[in-house]
Amino acid sequence: MPEAEMGGRRLLCLTAHPDDESFSPGASLARYAAQGVEVTVVCATRGQAGKAGDPPLCSRAELPRVREQELRAACRELGVARVHVLDYEDGRLAQVAPAELVAVLAGWMEQLQPDVVLTFPPGGISGHGDHRVLSRAVEQAFRQVLAPGGRARLYYFTLPAAVYRLNGLGSPPHPLDATVTTAVDARPWAERKRAALACHRTQHRSVERAFGGFPPPPSPRLGWEFFYRAWPPLPAGLPPHPEAVAAAAAAPEEVRPAVAGAVEWGLFPAAAG
Repeated sequence: MPEAEMGGRRLLCLTAHPDDESFSPGASLARYAAQGVEVTVVCATRGQAGKAGDPPLCSRAELPRVREQELRAACRELGVARVHVLDYEDGRLAQVAPAELVAVLAGWMEQLQPDVVLTFPPGGISGHGDHRVLSRAVEQAFRQVLAPGGRARLYYFTLPAAVYRLNGLGSPPHPLDATVTTAVDARPWAERKRAALACHRTQHRSVERAFGGFPPPPSPRLGWEFFYRAWPPLPAGLPPHPEAVAAAAAAPEEVRPAVAGAVEWGLFPAAAG
């Protein structure tokens, strides 16, 4: 769909910590923001349990403020103008009453009425407890608020199994964490993702492990991102999408099978993807 025709569509990305928005869906957020989609990031915590850098770039007391600043700077690089940070404690989402967390997330969905919601898969990609708790709560809130209307889509951001191996992540913590239904070609926005990741200076060690350096070096893999469509579920037995098959030759070898096997091309309905 031409960029001018994407106006009026809304995408909501729900994350647990500052940097989650850049690690997995960053290039896709940049792509759709540039194409006129109203993109909102809601982050559940300020990442106060994370590292402050090595050597530290700030004190532990300063870390929540610094990480929120990093999040907002990264979102500016991605072209995301709407950023909201909740007041939950990093590492303690499991201690929040599930009904409370679901209600808070449902409130954001009711307010924004997004066409597409993005969040973690059931295993959280890395297995982090906050990621897993958020995934469950987002799914429940989505089913309460948006699923009955039959219009919105819920996606998990995922990683192909080959990327798990290359990044030293071991086995996926849940089968869906490495399951791909949907590919997004965001190659023109890969530099935006690199710039966003570079904003997370306190998390430079994590960026180095995942992307081979800080700031991340240019990589053809950065512009290819992968998702699993959780709702509405796709019919079984669909063939690969013709555009995915055609684009696979241009994808890096480690993600080429995931691109070629994607049954959906883009996050919005066919005309918009």
